[in-house]
Amino acid sequence: MNKKLITCGTLFLAAIAGCIPSLNPAYKEENLVFNSQFVGVWSQPNAKAKWNFAKRGDKSYTLSYQDEEGRQGRFIGHLAKIEGTLFLDLFPEDTNGAANGFYKFHLVPIHTIYLVRETKTGFELAAIDYQWLDKYLAEHSDEIATATFDGRKLITAQTVDVQKFLVKHKEEFRGTFDLVREPAAE
Repeated sequence: MNKKLITCGTLFLAAIAGCIPSLNPAYKEENLVFNSQFVGVWSQPNAKAKWNFAKRGDKSYTLSYQDEEGRQGRFIGHLAKIEGTLFLDLFPEDTNGAANGFYKFHLVPIHTIYLVRETKTGFELAAIDYQWLDKYLAEHSDEIATATFDGRKLITAQTVDVQKFLVKHKEEFRGTFDLVREPAAE
């Protein structure tokens, strides 16, 4: 398999600038699929950040993300095939870190959703054009339930409505970038 696998508007910077942020998941159990080709360590050319996808369950992944400064983040990932289109849903994994329960109670984890395109050489992961999303949601406020948090839209609709929105607007997932598979450790 070619080293090129995932393309996205940087997976976690995109979580700030270009993913679909949703309170509810993009998938139902019947939508879940597993692709073993995702499993492995990936990086962006000329960058230090690493994406490590590991098998978590029959139809889920653990994604360990290490940013440019070596800080870690762990996510639960699910691939969902919705009306023939593949999406990746990421959700923060509870790491039981040093923060106390009272503090953690105030944190609201969200799902971030990316479009996955299969290519001849692997996959391409794409984030939505967030400027388009923000403008579209402002102009079509009755299409899907949202809330505004810290100046950004958060989709609050139920999963079935999230799925309809994703499929309807799949062409707006344009924020892509290349990741390459890291050589296997010996």
